[in-house]
Amino acid sequence: MPDIGIIGGGVGGTHLGLFLRQHGVTATIYSAKTPAEHLAARITNVVCRSGTTRARERALGVDFWDAAAPDLEQFVVTVNGPRPLTFSGALNPSTHVVDMRIYWARLLEEFAQRGGSLVFRTLDAGDVEELSTRHDLVVVASGRGALSKLFPRLPEHSPFENPQRVVLAALFRGIAYPKPLAFQAIVNRGHGEILDFPLFSFEPGLTALGMEAARGGAFAVLSRFHRSRFDEQRSEFEATVLALLRDYAPSVYARIDTKRFAVARPLDIGYVAITPVVRRGYARLSNGRTVLALGDAHITMDPVTGQGANKASHAAFVAGAAICESSVFDEDFCARASRRMCEYALPVSDACNARLMPPAPHVVDLLAAAARHQAVADFYTGSFNDPDRFWHIASRPERTDVIKKHLIAGTLSAKPLEWDTIAALANGGAVA
Repeated sequence: MPDIGIIGGGVGGTHLGLFLRQHGVTATIYSAKTPAEHLAARITNVVCRSGTTRARERALGVDFWDAAAPDLEQFVVTVNGPRPLTFSGALNPSTHVVDMRIYWARLLEEFAQRGGSLVFRTLDAGDVEELSTRHDLVVVASGRGALSKLFPRLPEHSPFENPQRVVLAALFRGIAYPKPLAFQAIVNRGHGEILDFPLFSFEPGLTALGMEAARGGAFAVLSRFHRSRFDEQRSEFEATVLALLRDYAPSVYARIDTKRFAVARPLDIGYVAITPVVRRGYARLSNGRTVLALGDAHITMDPVTGQGANKASHAAFVAGAAICESSVFDEDFCARASRRMCEYALPVSDACNARLMPPAPHVVDLLAAAARHQAVADFYTGSFNDPDRFWHIASRPERTDVIKKHLIAGTLSAKPLEWDTIAALANGGAVA
């Protein structure tokens, strides 16, 4: 059996480590934080794990929060502007949001309990070559700092040179959960997006808000608040968020008890500014060994579509299966594994990048149709579980128009989404 080193203890790293242990493969995860440090850390992101990711967690036996976390069965989309629209559709299977500090800590502990080795150490690019001599293969699953620079940027899939959003993630008290339970995406063109999630965290009943601020828009006011000065700025910060919700997310504001509205804890607020980028999925080191990229080291995505962690989980299973099928881990192996990961990950990344730009006319028409026809709404929202297949349709106006017409006519059902039929129709086939 091979011996695999995994740099990074996020979703991609932990899912790969657990997958390998499940198949009897020796694995070591190099994590910058211990479980206790994760639990004591500042929030960095809010992750909505799709139904397909949850299925992978059940396959790994790490579905620890299925009975405790709110099941989000609806996805609500609101687009504000001169012609505002709102629609909602079913999520089947449902999604989950678990505070990732709790999630990462628990999965690292589980990996160790299953015989995996844990090394708590902050690594840089210079450490990778040394580690490559200890393991049959090193997988870099951390996109932080210089580690990501090991892998060349692919400009054809990387349209941005800098962050397109400054993202605030925070957990709040005083926001009632919607009925039925749902997560909501509210688009305010020129200002940014507001994402609203019920979640499982350190105390019950909290709501996570992700506020994506476009440069020069109304949400950019949030950048004047500094987490290091949160205690002295807290009242002003909460009043500012409340005002933004009132003006730009009234459906969320309507569920707020203004007397209770507050950030849960000082550590429950964080900011990130991410430059989306796709890199080559492997790199040859100066000692002749080749390392494989996974997760953010391979493809870094803006949080706007909520798919970064889901993409990393999918890639972990693809990489894990490739490792279990091979006995040689050279450059050819890494190139093949990277191509297999890209079959899913590149469409998901391209779709996310498109969401950061003004929408194409055929996408505007699709959103308008979703506000008028429930079958189109269910197609749009249900695609959260299959974003790669959805982008195959939504990236091409002729495919989008064909599927939209069939959904409106009732010759195609969106409950459940039958992707083989949808793909056949989009490519000029007929309904069976």
